[in-house]
Amino acid sequence: MRILHILDHSLPLQSGYVYRTLGIVNQQRALGWEPVLLTSGKHYEPGPERERIGAWEFWRTPMPKGFAARLPWLCELKIVNDLRRRLDEVIEEVRPNILHAHSPVLNALSAIRAGRRYAIPIVYEVRALWEDAAASHATHGKTKLRYRATRLIETRALHRADAVTTICQGLRGDLITRGVNADKITVIPNAVDRNSFKGPGVPDPALQARLALGGKTVPGFFGSFYSYEGLDLLLRALPDLQRRRPEIAVLLVGGGPRSIICAPSPDSSGSARALSSPDGSRTRRYINITIWRTFSSFRGSRYVSPNS
Repeated sequence: MRILHILDHSLPLQSGYVYRTLGIVNQQRALGWEPVLLTSGKHYEPGPERERIGAWEFWRTPMPKGFAARLPWLCELKIVNDLRRRLDEVIEEVRPNILHAHSPVLNALSAIRAGRRYAIPIVYEVRALWEDAAASHATHGKTKLRYRATRLIETRALHRADAVTTICQGLRGDLITRGVNADKITVIPNAVDRNSFKGPGVPDPALQARLALGGKTVPGFFGSFYSYEGLDLLLRALPDLQRRRPEIAVLLVGGGPRSIICAPSPDSSGSARALSSPDGSRTRRYINITIWRTFSSFRGSRYVSPNS
């Protein structure tokens, strides 16, 4: 069975979105299925139209360009239309049995049109609702017209998809309140591949020394450095944690474009602050925060030392 996955972005970029995708397609391949991967114009890493990274080949849709690409709504419309045209090309060549559109709903809109045209079933995987994700990015408020319009578009796509998957019961409940048939919704939670963490079961002294974490109790975050991840809350809580447990150090591992992580600046209470510059080119560590910054490339990571 050949499944065409329609993605917002992919490797070589790194995010929770990317690693969930890899988990899904790796398991599909283990079942003997044949996943094919296509990214939309929102994949901002430059590259060829077909790109092999590791064990996977990715088909690309070019990023939108021109005047329309700089305007709200018109940019999204261009992304959908460009992806529709690219889907026509890819479907003609690979002849998939299923179209699997991953959030955001822009991908679902293109997939539904293609699915109807070629009589291919559509699975829509909802990882976040477009209107809520946009609100989290502070692009508009929940009371604004755009929020209501994007909610309407999302709901319509959910009804038109042949099957829907989502990551938690809370989202499933939300979809049901929109009138989506509960029988066509499957919850597939995020998971961890334990085989990726097999090792000696003891800390690596050299790595501990490199990260200045020897003898510390280390809460860790592994994910994307975006404001909506709540990292500011973790850093704001750090002074209180350190008053109770002075040996605590925080380790942040991840990346994200043009991202900022911040808590109150250092002061007498021991508050902490960590940030990356707007172009994502530099990250700093203050007090007991260590950051391993992956930036936006799968091909290489960079450790940012405490003194950088």
